[in-house]
Amino acid sequence: MNQDLLDKFRREINWHLAQGALADVDLPVTSDDGGHPVVAALEDELLSTVLGRVRGVGGFANLFVHDGAGVRMVSVINDACAIAQPGADMSGPEERPGPDATVGMFLDYVARHPNGVSVSAALGGQACARDARAVDFEDLAPA
Repeated sequence: MNQDLLDKFRREINWHLAQGALADVDLPVTSDDGGHPVVAALEDELLSTVLGRVRGVGGFANLFVHDGAGVRMVSVINDACAIAQPGADMSGPEERPGPDATVGMFLDYVARHPNGVSVSAALGGQACARDARAVDFEDLAPA
């Protein structure tokens, strides 16, 4: 992982949250106190490392992933907030990603499951990752 690239990506997200394309956008994941937790990652980072960051902000987050060519986003939400039950469950021993799984692989997996993927065991609470999609910060700006 390139720490300088991750720091640059975090600064880009922070700028867009403060005054750019995300300034007037309601992010899909909201914490119990009304905040919008954001986690930044690079696609080649280990999934376990990134899920640790999500745990660090309360177990739920708007996860932005830089893949070198663009940005993808996934919502990690409380299962109780999910309208549909997750379509896949990564909490069992056979379903857990291997130790070399990257967050990029995880987003590819989530994108194939429209109802989301249960990641409860990995986060220590009832959590679901869903709505993996490419985002363009300029396209997020309100009309």
